[in-house]
Amino acid sequence: MIIRFLKSNQAYHFILIPLIVLGLWFRSYLHPELYPFFEGENLMPLYKPVYNFMSGSPLASNLVAIVFVILLSFIILRINAVYAFIKVRTFLPSNIYVLFVSGLLALHTLHPVYFGALFLLISIDRLFSTYQKQVIHSSTFDAGFFIGLGSLFYFNLIFYFPIIWVGTILIRKSPNWRNFVMPLIGVALPWLFTFTYYFMTDSLNEPGEIIQQNIFTRNYFLRDNLNLQVYVGFLIIMTLLSSFFLLLQYDEKKVSTRKYFQIFFLIFLISVALLLFTPAVSQEILVIMAIPLTSLISNYLIFMRRQFWGNVFLLLFLGLIIYLQII
Repeated sequence: MIIRFLKSNQAYHFILIPLIVLGLWFRSYLHPELYPFFEGENLMPLYKPVYNFMSGSPLASNLVAIVFVILLSFIILRINAVYAFIKVRTFLPSNIYVLFVSGLLALHTLHPVYFGALFLLISIDRLFSTYQKQVIHSSTFDAGFFIGLGSLFYFNLIFYFPIIWVGTILIRKSPNWRNFVMPLIGVALPWLFTFTYYFMTDSLNEPGEIIQQNIFTRNYFLRDNLNLQVYVGFLIIMTLLSSFFLLLQYDEKKVSTRKYFQIFFLIFLISVALLLFTPAVSQEILVIMAIPLTSLISNYLIFMRRQFWGNVFLLLFLGLIIYLQII
């Protein structure tokens, strides 16, 4: 059945995953549209030139977004393979990720969050690499640096920085003060260069206004959007079932796997907090939230006793995404 096909560890997935994205984004080719940015959302220092270059072609913006989704799915695959979140080698997390994002129709075009998700994954990879290392200063610096760099595309990525400090405490039994100072220097460095540029161009007030807009602009993305409400509701149900299943098998996991899942749980919590308490955050945060949820849901689908229900879930998931494309 479908779950056996998607969870296998065969090389054909390197072709299948791009085909899935191309197939499930067909509406975007027929009617390509640019994302309806609120004022300031597309003006972050490193995203603004990208937007200026891509804004003239909605179709090109769509194709670049597709490349990002495929790239993110393969990075998720690599992290799972290197750090063994799931005991078996499988492509299911990558497949779940592309399905997850494919249901977010408004994000079938380029958005700063794709850059944010990319740099967050790189930062997570550097953080996970510190496990059982003797010297981790460069890794923690890199983790902070990539968060800072990504926040110059998607500002709200900056709120994920505490994960590096908390993750260091979880991974290291006795971290020292350098493990906290180095990521702080790393995250500050891209912003230091940015503010230097604005100072040299006599426009130091501009980044403050953009940051304010990216935090306090009201964004009611779920209101009067029944289709998205149903989709999010379906994901919530699967998240709850997968979380309960993980708790039942938590003591059976390796120590390192538990630590990695704890860090992923922090990413999920911060995403939920941003969605609830930051007015400007809307459905784009689901692109980041999907990172921990794909591993969580994949773990559930792979190890559940009755694969029949896994097939039912995937068929419903796929059917719902196709339905959203058609209506």
